Amino acid sequence: MLQLTHLSAIRFSGSDAGNFLHGQLSADVLGLDNGDSTFACYCEPKGRVLALMMVHRADQDYYVIMSADLTASVSQRLRLYVMRSNVTIEVLNDHAVSGLYADETPQPDSNSICAIQLAGSSQWLSVTPRDSAVDTNAAAQADWKHSELQLGITWLNPATSGQFLPQWLGFEALGAVNYRKGCYPGQEIVARTHYLGKVKRHPRLLNSKLAADPSPMDKIRLISDGQAHDGVIADFSTTGDGDVYLLVITRMNPDLVAQQVEYLGNITDAD
Repeated sequence: MLQLTHLSAIRFSGSDAGNFLHGQLSADVLGLDNGDSTFACYCEPKGRVLALMMVHRADQDYYVIMSADLTASVSQRLRLYVMRSNVTIEVLNDHAVSGLYADETPQPDSNSICAIQLAGSSQWLSVTPRDSAVDTNAAAQADWKHSELQLGITWLNPATSGQFLPQWLGFEALGAVNYRKGCYPGQEIVARTHYLGKVKRHPRLLNSKLAADPSPMDKIRLISDGQAHDGVIADFSTTGDGDVYLLVITRMNPDLVAQQVEYLGNITDAD
């Protein structure tokens, strides 16, 4: 198994764990049967996504996989809202999130807490004791990150956390937003954006060779038939041959093809 160092896991336990997460996240957590999983957004009151989460129910416990760079701040923020609820929030520092490829459900491992398939792929996420996932090959992790971006998955990071509405990131397509459930932080704005059809920004995945290493939230321009369209880099992965896969949030019409990108004054081809 490949240890995915950009991810970590949190366990939510206690008799109120399901109700607590249901009231904090954008997905229908209470609708999960034992062994089920769902993507979910944790938003701030203005509807911007603080973190993308994969929520897995295991009996009465819930395991959340999310960005390792955001785990400490998000878990601390969530603890503020536990109040008198019977909920324990435990960051699993002695466990790792691993990735594996399998066409069928992997055979149960006594060390594995869960096995979650990423929809539309042969990729699985698993939470295991840290010494069970020994492969930390950087090139393999970059390939995994690229495949996540192709599936529309960006886990966000400290620079992008709280910057985008779920719809701007395409998280509806992941099943991360349920418009029929009750309230959660930011629900009113997220729902209004959906029902009024005012989603003017969209995600766009591009492949290019940039003259400089990109950074999240850097500005970039997409060029189509000589016309430039502004965008911002939400996420990226770099391959060994120098190609960069960019997840760009832009107002550019989804029907237009980005033929080039302009970044830090340099123009390069894109596909």
